[in-house]
Amino acid sequence: MNISRAKQLQMQGPDRKPCYGGNQLWFSSNTRAAGGCGSVAGANALRSLARTSTQFLKEIRSSKTIPSQIKDALCSEAPGHENFSLLMTGVYETMGSFEIFPLNRIYDRMERSSKVFSKIKSTFGLSNVGFIIGIIRFARKFSLDISVRALPLAFCSKEEARRFIMEGLKNSGAVVMLTCRNKHNARLFNSNANLADKLIDGTDTMIKGHFVTITDIDMDRLLITTWGRPGVVDLNELAGSWKSIRAYEASLLYLVPSTRRESTSCMLKAWQLFAAGIGHSIIRR
Repeated sequence: MNISRAKQLQMQGPDRKPCYGGNQLWFSSNTRAAGGCGSVAGANALRSLARTSTQFLKEIRSSKTIPSQIKDALCSEAPGHENFSLLMTGVYETMGSFEIFPLNRIYDRMERSSKVFSKIKSTFGLSNVGFIIGIIRFARKFSLDISVRALPLAFCSKEEARRFIMEGLKNSGAVVMLTCRNKHNARLFNSNANLADKLIDGTDTMIKGHFVTITDIDMDRLLITTWGRPGVVDLNELAGSWKSIRAYEASLLYLVPSTRRESTSCMLKAWQLFAAGIGHSIIRR
Protein backbone atom coordinates (compact mmCIF):
# COMPACT_ATOMS: atom_id res chain seq x y z
CA MET A 1 0.00 0.00 0.00
CA ASN A 2 1.27 3.50 -0.88
CA ILE A 3 1.04 5.14 2.54
CA SER A 4 1.79 8.67 1.33
CA ARG A 5 -1.11 8.40 -1.12
CA ALA A 6 -3.42 6.90 1.49
CA LYS A 7 -2.69 9.73 3.94
CA GLN A 8 -3.69 12.49 1.52
CA LEU A 9 -7.35 12.24 2.59
CA GLN A 10 -6.73 12.07 6.33
CA MET A 11 -8.28 15.02 8.15
CA GLN A 12 -9.75 16.14 11.45
CA GLY A 13 -13.38 15.31 12.00
CA PRO A 14 -15.76 16.61 14.68
CA ASP A 15 -14.21 16.84 18.16
CA ARG A 16 -10.80 16.62 16.45
CA LYS A 17 -11.24 12.92 15.87
CA PRO A 18 -9.35 11.66 12.79
CA CYS A 19 -11.37 10.97 9.64
CA TYR A 20 -10.46 9.49 6.31
CA GLY A 21 -12.10 11.51 3.55
CA GLY A 22 -15.27 13.55 3.78
CA ASN A 23 -18.46 12.35 5.43
CA GLN A 24 -21.89 13.11 3.97
CA LEU A 25 -23.29 13.13 7.50
CA TRP A 26 -21.53 16.49 7.93
CA PHE A 27 -24.15 18.12 5.70
CA SER A 28 -26.63 20.15 7.77
CA SER A 29 -29.49 19.13 5.45
CA ASN A 30 -30.95 15.67 6.06
CA THR A 31 -31.64 15.21 2.36
CA ARG A 32 -28.08 16.14 1.44
CA ALA A 33 -26.79 13.75 4.09
CA ALA A 34 -28.88 11.00 2.48
CA GLY A 35 -27.95 11.68 -1.15
CA GLY A 36 -24.73 13.69 -1.08
CA CYS A 37 -22.25 10.86 -1.62
CA GLY A 38 -21.41 12.11 -5.13
CA SER A 39 -20.51 15.55 -3.82
CA VAL A 40 -18.34 14.06 -1.07
CA ALA A 41 -16.53 11.89 -3.63
CA GLY A 42 -16.09 14.97 -5.82
CA ALA A 43 -14.55 16.93 -2.93
CA ASN A 44 -12.27 13.98 -2.12
CA ALA A 45 -11.20 13.76 -5.77
CA LEU A 46 -10.44 17.50 -5.98
CA ARG A 47 -8.30 17.36 -2.84
CA SER A 48 -6.48 14.27 -4.13
CA LEU A 49 -5.79 15.99 -7.45
CA ALA A 50 -4.44 19.06 -5.64
CA ARG A 51 -2.17 16.81 -3.58
CA THR A 52 -0.99 14.92 -6.68
CA SER A 53 -0.75 17.47 -9.51
CA THR A 54 1.83 20.23 -9.01
CA GLN A 55 0.17 22.20 -11.80
CA PHE A 56 -3.28 22.05 -10.19
CA LEU A 57 -1.87 22.88 -6.75
CA LYS A 58 -0.11 25.99 -8.09
CA GLU A 59 -3.29 27.17 -9.80
CA ILE A 60 -5.23 26.85 -6.54
CA ARG A 61 -2.62 28.60 -4.41
CA SER A 62 -2.19 31.48 -6.86
CA SER A 63 -5.94 32.02 -7.31
CA LYS A 64 -7.39 35.23 -5.88
CA THR A 65 -10.99 34.00 -6.17
CA ILE A 66 -10.80 30.82 -4.09
CA PRO A 67 -11.72 31.48 -0.42
CA SER A 68 -9.03 30.65 2.13
CA GLN A 69 -11.25 27.96 3.71
CA ILE A 70 -11.56 26.13 0.38
CA LYS A 71 -7.80 26.44 -0.22
CA ASP A 72 -7.24 24.88 3.19
CA ALA A 73 -9.62 22.02 2.41
CA LEU A 74 -7.83 21.34 -0.87
CA CYS A 75 -4.20 21.98 -0.03
CA SER A 76 -3.36 21.74 3.68
CA GLU A 77 -1.77 18.73 5.30
CA ALA A 78 -4.67 18.10 7.69
CA PRO A 79 -7.77 20.20 7.05
CA GLY A 80 -10.51 20.42 9.66
CA HIS A 81 -13.97 19.11 8.94
CA GLU A 82 -15.41 22.65 9.02
CA ASN A 83 -13.44 23.75 5.95
CA PHE A 84 -13.87 20.44 4.20
CA SER A 85 -17.61 20.65 4.85
CA LEU A 86 -17.60 24.04 3.11
CA LEU A 87 -15.91 22.41 0.10
CA MET A 88 -18.45 19.57 0.10
CA THR A 89 -21.32 22.05 0.35
CA GLY A 90 -19.96 24.12 -2.51
CA VAL A 91 -19.66 21.02 -4.68
CA TYR A 92 -23.19 19.92 -3.78
CA GLU A 93 -24.70 23.32 -4.54
CA THR A 94 -23.16 23.17 -8.01
CA MET A 95 -23.46 19.45 -8.68
CA GLY A 96 -26.81 18.91 -6.95
CA SER A 97 -28.76 15.66 -6.78
CA PHE A 98 -32.23 14.44 -7.75
CA GLU A 99 -34.09 15.74 -4.70
CA ILE A 100 -37.81 14.97 -4.57
CA PHE A 101 -40.00 17.97 -3.78
CA PRO A 102 -41.71 18.36 -1.32
CA LEU A 103 -40.29 15.26 0.43
CA ASN A 104 -36.88 16.94 0.65
CA ARG A 105 -38.34 19.95 2.49
CA ILE A 106 -40.32 17.71 4.84
CA TYR A 107 -37.33 15.51 5.68
CA ASP A 108 -35.10 18.54 6.31
CA ARG A 109 -37.54 19.63 9.04
CA MET A 110 -37.63 16.22 10.75
CA GLU A 111 -35.22 14.26 12.87
CA ARG A 112 -32.48 12.72 10.72
CA SER A 113 -33.15 9.33 12.30
CA SER A 114 -36.83 9.37 11.26
CA LYS A 115 -37.91 5.84 10.37
CA VAL A 116 -40.29 7.20 7.74
CA PHE A 117 -37.40 8.39 5.60
CA SER A 118 -35.58 5.10 5.90
CA LYS A 119 -38.39 3.76 3.70
CA ILE A 120 -39.46 6.82 1.70
CA LYS A 121 -36.61 8.50 -0.17
CA SER A 122 -36.31 12.28 -0.39
CA THR A 123 -33.58 12.06 -3.04
CA PHE A 124 -32.50 9.75 -5.86
CA GLY A 125 -28.88 10.84 -5.52
CA LEU A 126 -26.71 11.66 -8.54
CA SER A 127 -25.99 10.15 -11.96
CA ASN A 128 -22.54 9.58 -13.45
CA VAL A 129 -23.30 12.25 -16.07
CA GLY A 130 -24.34 14.69 -13.34
CA PHE A 131 -21.07 14.03 -11.53
CA ILE A 132 -18.96 14.87 -14.58
CA ILE A 133 -20.80 18.06 -15.46
CA GLY A 134 -21.11 19.16 -11.82
CA ILE A 135 -17.47 18.77 -10.85
CA ILE A 136 -16.27 20.60 -13.96
CA ARG A 137 -18.74 23.44 -13.35
CA PHE A 138 -17.62 23.73 -9.72
CA ALA A 139 -13.94 23.99 -10.72
CA ARG A 140 -14.82 26.63 -13.31
CA LYS A 141 -16.33 28.84 -10.62
CA PHE A 142 -12.74 29.40 -9.50
CA SER A 143 -11.26 29.55 -13.02
CA LEU A 144 -9.88 26.03 -12.72
CA ASP A 145 -10.20 23.77 -15.76
CA ILE A 146 -10.44 20.01 -15.30
CA SER A 147 -11.63 17.06 -17.36
CA VAL A 148 -12.94 13.70 -16.21
CA ARG A 149 -11.67 10.37 -17.50
CA ALA A 150 -14.34 7.70 -17.20
CA LEU A 151 -14.86 3.97 -17.68
CA PRO A 152 -18.29 2.27 -17.83
CA LEU A 153 -18.26 -0.88 -15.70
CA ALA A 154 -21.21 -2.93 -16.98
CA PHE A 155 -19.66 -6.26 -18.03
CA CYS A 156 -16.18 -4.73 -17.65
CA SER A 157 -13.29 -7.12 -17.03
CA LYS A 158 -11.34 -7.04 -13.79
CA GLU A 159 -8.06 -6.39 -15.60
CA GLU A 160 -9.43 -3.46 -17.60
CA ALA A 161 -10.76 -1.90 -14.39
CA ARG A 162 -7.45 -2.53 -12.61
CA ARG A 163 -5.51 -0.76 -15.39
CA PHE A 164 -7.88 2.20 -15.25
CA ILE A 165 -7.66 2.45 -11.45
CA MET A 166 -3.86 2.33 -11.47
CA GLU A 167 -3.77 4.98 -14.20
CA GLY A 168 -6.17 7.18 -12.23
CA LEU A 169 -4.25 6.82 -8.97
CA LYS A 170 -1.02 7.78 -10.72
CA ASN A 171 -2.44 10.80 -12.52
CA SER A 172 -5.05 12.02 -10.03
CA GLY A 173 -4.36 10.44 -6.64
CA ALA A 174 -7.86 8.99 -6.35
CA VAL A 175 -10.55 7.33 -8.45
CA VAL A 176 -14.26 7.83 -7.86
CA MET A 177 -16.43 4.72 -8.21
CA LEU A 178 -20.19 4.69 -8.67
CA THR A 179 -21.91 1.45 -7.77
CA CYS A 180 -25.29 1.27 -9.52
CA ARG A 181 -28.00 -1.30 -8.77
CA ASN A 182 -25.36 -4.00 -8.62
CA LYS A 183 -24.35 -4.90 -5.07
CA HIS A 184 -21.00 -5.67 -3.48
CA ASN A 185 -19.56 -5.84 0.01
CA ALA A 186 -17.17 -3.35 1.61
CA ARG A 187 -15.46 -3.78 4.94
CA LEU A 188 -15.28 -0.45 6.76
CA PHE A 189 -12.96 0.38 9.64
CA ASN A 190 -12.74 2.97 12.38
CA SER A 191 -11.74 6.36 11.01
CA ASN A 192 -8.56 6.28 13.11
CA ALA A 193 -7.47 2.88 11.78
CA ASN A 194 -3.73 2.74 11.18
CA LEU A 195 -3.43 2.81 7.39
CA ALA A 196 0.24 1.94 7.64
CA ASP A 197 -0.65 -1.34 9.30
CA LYS A 198 -3.26 -4.02 8.65
CA LEU A 199 -6.84 -2.83 8.75
CA ILE A 200 -8.54 -5.10 11.26
CA ASP A 201 -11.81 -5.39 13.18
CA GLY A 202 -13.91 -3.97 10.39
CA THR A 203 -17.65 -4.16 9.81
CA ASP A 204 -19.21 -5.43 6.59
CA THR A 205 -21.45 -3.05 4.65
CA MET A 206 -23.38 -3.69 1.44
CA ILE A 207 -22.78 -1.01 -1.19
CA LYS A 208 -25.50 -0.15 -3.72
CA GLY A 209 -26.39 3.09 -5.49
CA HIS A 210 -23.43 4.87 -3.92
CA PHE A 211 -20.27 6.85 -4.77
CA VAL A 212 -17.03 5.94 -2.98
CA THR A 213 -13.45 7.14 -3.44
CA ILE A 214 -10.69 4.64 -4.26
CA THR A 215 -7.36 5.77 -2.82
CA ASP A 216 -5.10 2.76 -3.43
CA ILE A 217 -4.96 -0.75 -4.84
CA ASP A 218 -3.05 -3.69 -3.39
CA MET A 219 -3.30 -6.83 -5.51
CA ASP A 220 -7.05 -7.55 -5.55
CA ARG A 221 -7.87 -5.25 -2.65
CA LEU A 222 -9.08 -1.69 -3.14
CA LEU A 223 -8.64 0.85 -0.35
CA ILE A 224 -11.64 3.18 -0.30
CA THR A 225 -13.14 5.95 1.77
CA THR A 226 -16.82 6.55 2.41
CA TRP A 227 -18.69 8.17 5.32
CA GLY A 228 -15.34 9.45 6.59
CA ARG A 229 -14.02 5.93 7.16
CA PRO A 230 -11.43 3.78 5.38
CA GLY A 231 -12.56 0.51 3.90
CA VAL A 232 -11.55 -2.28 1.56
CA VAL A 233 -13.36 -3.84 -1.37
CA ASP A 234 -12.42 -7.14 -2.95
CA LEU A 235 -11.84 -6.54 -6.66
CA ASN A 236 -12.90 -10.09 -7.57
CA GLU A 237 -16.29 -9.71 -5.89
CA LEU A 238 -16.65 -6.22 -7.34
CA ALA A 239 -15.92 -7.39 -10.89
CA GLY A 240 -18.44 -10.18 -10.44
CA SER A 241 -21.13 -7.62 -9.58
CA TRP A 242 -20.49 -5.85 -12.89
CA LYS A 243 -21.56 -8.93 -14.88
CA SER A 244 -25.16 -7.83 -14.69
CA ILE A 245 -27.49 -5.40 -16.40
CA ARG A 246 -27.95 -3.88 -12.92
CA ALA A 247 -24.50 -2.31 -13.38
CA TYR A 248 -25.70 -0.20 -16.34
CA GLU A 249 -24.57 3.06 -14.71
CA ALA A 250 -21.64 1.75 -12.64
CA SER A 251 -18.55 3.79 -13.47
CA LEU A 252 -14.98 4.66 -12.59
CA LEU A 253 -13.95 8.32 -12.89
CA TYR A 254 -10.90 10.44 -12.16
CA LEU A 255 -9.97 14.10 -12.62
CA VAL A 256 -7.13 15.67 -14.61
CA PRO A 257 -6.12 19.30 -15.19
CA SER A 258 -7.02 20.43 -18.69
CA THR A 259 -7.66 23.38 -20.95
CA ARG A 260 -10.99 25.22 -21.11
CA ARG A 261 -11.66 23.68 -24.52
CA GLU A 262 -10.99 20.16 -23.23
CA SER A 263 -13.24 20.61 -20.20
CA THR A 264 -16.06 21.98 -22.38
CA SER A 265 -15.73 18.98 -24.68
CA CYS A 266 -15.81 16.68 -21.65
CA MET A 267 -19.09 18.19 -20.45
CA LEU A 268 -20.68 17.97 -23.89
CA LYS A 269 -19.69 14.32 -24.22
CA ALA A 270 -20.64 13.30 -20.66
CA TRP A 271 -23.82 11.58 -21.88
CA GLN A 272 -21.67 9.07 -23.76
CA LEU A 273 -20.66 7.39 -20.48
CA PHE A 274 -24.27 6.60 -19.61
CA ALA A 275 -25.00 5.50 -23.19
CA ALA A 276 -21.95 3.21 -23.17
CA GLY A 277 -23.09 1.57 -19.95
CA ILE A 278 -26.55 0.93 -21.42
CA GLY A 279 -24.98 -0.44 -24.59
CA HIS A 280 -22.70 -2.81 -22.68
CA SER A 281 -25.67 -3.98 -20.62
CA ILE A 282 -27.64 -4.77 -23.77
CA ILE A 283 -24.90 -6.69 -25.56
CA ARG A 284 -23.55 -8.03 -22.25
CA ARG A 285 -19.91 -7.43 -23.00
